[in-house]
Amino acid sequence: MMAPATRTGRRSKGDRKFVGFRIATPKADAMEEIAKAEGYQYVSDWLSDVVEERLANTRLHAIVQQEELPLGRLAS
Repeated sequence: MMAPATRTGRRSKGDRKFVGFRIATPKADAMEEIAKAEGYQYVSDWLSDVVEERLANTRLHAIVQQEELPLGRLAS
């Protein structure tokens, strides 16, 4: 019998969704410096933590959502 294969590398962080954007080079360089100074190996991990902190400190229910247009009423 073969021993079960052992996995190497980072543990799974669960379900993920890609969010990409472009940013000016000087700002991207600054992000890299900050992430490295704070002990992050990957800028994406630092960004994820920054966004997570912002979301934790934002009252999402208080954000005014745009209402749906009353197209049914207008068409009649």
